[in-house]
Amino acid sequence: MQKRIALLYDFDYTLTDGYMQEFGLMQKLGFDNVYNFFEKCDIDAREKDVDMCLSMMAGTLFMSKAKGYTVSREYLREFGKDITYYSGVLEWFDKINELGKSKGYEIEHYIISSGIKEIIEGTKIAHHFKRIYSNFYAYDDKGEAFWPAQVVNYTSKTQYIFRVRKNVLDNLKDLSKINAKMTDEEMLPFENIIYLGDSETDIPSFKVVKNSGGLSICVYNPNKDGAKAVAQRCFEEGRVNYYLPADYSEGSELFQLITSYIEKITN
Repeated sequence: MQKRIALLYDFDYTLTDGYMQEFGLMQKLGFDNVYNFFEKCDIDAREKDVDMCLSMMAGTLFMSKAKGYTVSREYLREFGKDITYYSGVLEWFDKINELGKSKGYEIEHYIISSGIKEIIEGTKIAHHFKRIYSNFYAYDDKGEAFWPAQVVNYTSKTQYIFRVRKNVLDNLKDLSKINAKMTDEEMLPFENIIYLGDSETDIPSFKVVKNSGGLSICVYNPNKDGAKAVAQRCFEEGRVNYYLPADYSEGSELFQLITSYIEKITN
């Protein structure tokens, strides 16, 4: 029996109270509204029928270069420093890890996001994640980004659930290991997987985890218009097991639900 439990998180509006681009990147590029920023990304990516993630990545690159900025890993990581989080997030990981340790289980945390990996790497919580799966850039010999290298869109998020389950975490271009047949005993049971997201873009992942026996939770920002309605609809349509306010503080509904679920697995 594998004594590990995996918590998989979307990033924007799941752990944070906004899109990662809102905490410095869009302002540096001359925007005060994130939706105007995304719209301009579509235009700058010459968007006609382009994947939304590719549009955002290409648009960010084109606009930054147009303003004379060198797009490097360091340039992007700077925008992760000032991201703010929901209540309790900063303390969450250590508390959940300690619970797992007390039960003889290893708790693993993963990000599966359609945002920008380099920005997430610059956050104060990045060190808590075993892997960060998100869009990232390809870089030339000078360390300058020239095009998206990896795209994690809403349906392709699901492949990373299976990577975690099979413990095939790296070498994303090699499909032989991820597609290799494994016995149930070799894989992490779905019951030991918890997925947290916030919107319709997480529905494929919600469904894979929930329908396979794991725990899917749609969290929402109570202060964001329409957020609760989206989460409630995900629940009513059978996409998730629960929908709850995005409060990670000890004693919150979310904290109690996940700790109780971990207790159930480990007892």
